[in-house]
This record gives sequence, C-alpha cells and structure tokens, in this order.
Amino acid sequence: MLSYSDALETILSLPFRIETERVPLLDACERIMAAPFQAAFALPRFDQSAMDGYCVRASDFQGALPITLPVVGESAAGRPSADALAPGTAMGISTGAKLPAGADAIVPVEWTTPSADGARVTIAQQPTAGRFIRRQGEDVADGAWLFGPGKRLSPAALAFLAMYNVPEIEVFRRPRVAVFTSGDEIKAFGEALRETDIVGVNVYYLEHELRAFGCDVRFFGIAPDEPAAWRAMFEDALGWGDAVVTTAGVSMGEHDVVGGCIRDLGGRVRFWKANVRPGKPMLVAEVGGKPFFGLPGNPVSVCANTEIFLKPFLRQALAIQPIETPRRAMTLVSECPRDKARLFFVFARSAVRDGREIVEALAHQSSGNLANPASANALIVAEPGPDAIAAGETVSVLPITPF
Repeated sequence: MLSYSDALETILSLPFRIETERVPLLDACERIMAAPFQAAFALPRFDQSAMDGYCVRASDFQGALPITLPVVGESAAGRPSADALAPGTAMGISTGAKLPAGADAIVPVEWTTPSADGARVTIAQQPTAGRFIRRQGEDVADGAWLFGPGKRLSPAALAFLAMYNVPEIEVFRRPRVAVFTSGDEIKAFGEALRETDIVGVNVYYLEHELRAFGCDVRFFGIAPDEPAAWRAMFEDALGWGDAVVTTAGVSMGEHDVVGGCIRDLGGRVRFWKANVRPGKPMLVAEVGGKPFFGLPGNPVSVCANTEIFLKPFLRQALAIQPIETPRRAMTLVSECPRDKARLFFVFARSAVRDGREIVEALAHQSSGNLANPASANALIVAEPGPDAIAAGETVSVLPITPF
C-alpha cells in the first residue's frame, strides 16, 4: 500500500499529454492557455490624461493662485491635438486623451472655472508635474510576455487580451474524461428508488467538478456488478476518453469486479490502495496507453481522492501551477480526529477570526457522510497518531479549490 506522497508521485508519472488548439479569442473564456502571449504594443500606448480637465505646464505656476490662462484647443479621446502646448497656455483634455507635447501636468475640471466663452480658464489649485498622467507602458511594456501556459482565461483576463485585438489564441484542448459507476443498487438521478437503492451521486459530482476544471466529460452509465457488463462499458469509455474515471467496485469483495477486468484487458496496475483516509481502496492503472482511476464507491472518498489526486494530475497536464495546492498553517478551534495508521484528510471549515486563520473539523467524518464535503472549504491534513488533535494546536490545511 503506497503512502500519499508515493501514490501522488505515481499518478503524476502517468502518460497523459493534451494537445493544443487555436480558438477565436472571444470563445476562449475559461480555457487554459497553452503558450505565452507577447504584447504587441505598450499599455497605455501613449502618455494620456487620467482626468477630464486641462493640461498645462507646471512651470507656469510659480506665483500666487488663482491664475487665468488662455485655452488653446482640446485633446479629446480618439481625437488628439496635433499642436504642442505653448508656455502660458492651457488645453482642454479628456480622460484617456493623448497628452500633447509640452504639457506635463493635468488640472482636473473640478479645480477650474472656465470663462463663459471657453476662451480662458481660471485655475484655483497648484498642479503637480506628472500627477493625473498615465505614462506610456506603465501597465504593460512593449514586447512584454503576458500570462503563459496554465493561465485560465477569466472574463477579466480575456478582456485584457482583447485590447490587443488578436483573432485567435492557443489553448489546451479540453481533456476528454469518461466517467461511469457500477453497482446493482445504484440508480440514476430521477429513477424510482427501492428502500435498498441509492442515487449514483458520485458521477454527478465528478461530472461537474471535472467540467469546472475545463474537461469535456461524458457519463457512460451505471454498470451492474457483473464483469462482462463492466468491461463492455469500460471499453466504450476508453475508446472515447483521454482518461477514464470510475467509482465503486475497487475493494476486495465478491462483487468488486474492477481489478480483474483491468488485468484481463492487459492493463498495467500502478497501485491498488493508498494509505490515506478516506479513499484507501483506489486503483490506478494504464490501459491502452491511457490513465485509469478506479475510485471507491463511498462519496466522501470520491471527493477526497478528487482533491488530493485527480486535480494535481489535471493541473500538471494543463501546465497549471502550482500542481499541488499549497497548504496553510491554521489554528484548530475544535478537536480533530486522527487515524492510527493512515494520513487522514479531514473535511473542515476555515475562516479568518481576529486577524488569524482558523479551522474547524466537521463532525461525523465517515465515508458516507456527503454533508461534510458539501459544507467544507478545506481539508485538515492529520498525520497518523493514537489520539485526536486538541483545539488550539496548529495544523496543516489544504484549501479546497475549484481547479
């Protein structure tokens, strides 16, 4: 049985390469960039005003205020003035407009009183050279490399790149992940349930978690506890997906068929069982050159294995850094259970209280209590030990992230 670190290292060594593709920039929201983006020009592209008002020469303001200057035209956004600003004059300027040669200060309109005919303006406050001016390249230098592989294009990031008016961008193709589950007692959502039936919620959890990660997910169904049926569904899934993820059937019981089917198909089992809680009976293999993850049937185990194993695997494939979510040291405000022999990932709630990060272990940490993952935003990483961790101790916490 592999340790957590050895199991993760094994998973990260699986062959899994995602091709790239070029897509229209405006269709690339939430896609993952596959190449760095180089700025074709500086931002701002020129020295510009950050305020509506007047541009002036700061050296003209050496005496007492207020001062009245003649207005010699306007530099508007999209309609810059071709004239340089002469000493002893002011020019109207709008936010975003190009600063004319000779000007080095902006007087906000709130500091001014224009004459009725607009030919003169009285300025009541002292302007400062450089104030209210956005300098060329102060946001982005010409030729700068922006973002890079692994950057998720949020709406704001997409809007930023759209400023460069490029038609396409290189992104990773969406990884195709085939998902299914098994069990004679498992029913699809919406089906009538007998007393001993349960809804196969694991596949719905996986479907939405993986889609949020940017994967193309297809649900292949619910296989009965019968090797031929499971194998047929797996072969369909393997033919479509870049990777296959299943739940249930990976323990050692009479109805757990996954291990035997994988070997019959010529798969290479990389490990079967990780020394973690929850999620110990996990089977990881390569079949037909593709990675296979056989997760347990208990829903809490599926949630934990997704956080600690599947997400780092996908981050590595998509060049997302860091591959492992950084842990944080937090103060425990409740007793936290430990396992005597296994690394225990305890579902928890973290928060900031009085300026310090705190975390509380949720109650009833059983593999079937899906209420805990539904309420948690973190996992306490509890090393093996004979006794619970007492409140007030500092613990290592793994934040739960959407990707």
